[in-house]
Amino acid sequence: MKKQTVELMLIKDQKAMKILLFAMLAIFICLLAPGQNETPFVPIDEVEISPPAFTGISNYADFAIIDANYLQRYLTSHINYPSGAANCGREGREVIKFNVNALGQVTNINIVNGVCPEIDDELIRVLESTNGMWKPGRKDGIPVTMEQEVFVVFSLSADPEKTNEKFFEIATQCFKKGAETFFEEGKSKKAERLFTRGINYMPHDQSLLLMRGLCRYERGNQEGAREDWTRLFELGTLDMNTKYLAEAKTLEAYEAFVTMLEEK
Repeated sequence: MKKQTVELMLIKDQKAMKILLFAMLAIFICLLAPGQNETPFVPIDEVEISPPAFTGISNYADFAIIDANYLQRYLTSHINYPSGAANCGREGREVIKFNVNALGQVTNINIVNGVCPEIDDELIRVLESTNGMWKPGRKDGIPVTMEQEVFVVFSLSADPEKTNEKFFEIATQCFKKGAETFFEEGKSKKAERLFTRGINYMPHDQSLLLMRGLCRYERGNQEGAREDWTRLFELGTLDMNTKYLAEAKTLEAYEAFVTMLEEK
């Protein structure tokens, strides 16, 4: 998987009631590989891959020079913090995936982590408006479909540093309380709610995803568990608290997790 990172934070200032946008947009890009039966094996170091690039221009003919800030500026100008979500104090990191096909069109938009339906709809609206404004990704010079992932931070604080600290603190407390509830009290349903709340603020936290997957599996939601663990594997190597990892090893759900890991 080839990755490119930018970041975007959407903030609502409670005093001035203005929408502010900070450069905190994260984009993860990976090539959607063709079927093995259709394509001969080629060593990865012999394949030249270039990711999609946002041009900001509809139906462009040739756009050789791409400014990495184009997408940032476009989102800054077009995303609005939904008033209903802001008034209800809804905050968190909205994560969304989409494809950019060989024609530069945006397709297959999918919410990975939704803060609330209003915010989901707003981000989908803005991404759909970029349709046809992309220079497609290429594999060995040939335009191909590639997947991208974007997250936007929605916060009621005008201070990005304080927002990050607040989100981290909430997610940490949710993990700790959720683990205690799960292992010591045996309340997997309540623990799952706590882990879900933590993921709302830190959707890329692997420990939260692992623990929610364990809860889901123990409650009979094996499909949900696999979704969490698949997401975890996409994010990279797991670095989990050793105390809770030792307790997790006694669970049937953990055995299922290890089996899934070995199959990757």
